[in-house]
Amino acid sequence: MSSAKFYVIHIIPKPEVSSDDIKVVMNKALDWYQASSSFWVVYSTSDAKKWYARLTESVKDEGFVFICELDIGNRAGWMKKTFWEWLNKER
Repeated sequence: MSSAKFYVIHIIPKPEVSSDDIKVVMNKALDWYQASSSFWVVYSTSDAKKWYARLTESVKDEGFVFICELDIGNRAGWMKKTFWEWLNKER
């Protein structure tokens, strides 16, 4: 098994897909944080291609998804305290 990494997922699902439907998929991660309705950070042993495969049906043909590995060692920003606590917690 590969080591876990952080990924940013920006997703706008097709109209018939609910936020609860997306949460079901995100629950496949070891951990996740939803920063906004379309912006998620996941901690997972699966790579970006695997996440794309999991989310494809939620976006095709009327939605969008972008997935990218996240280097949390090189960061700056203004986010909710709960986000920073989640990002910095021991895993």
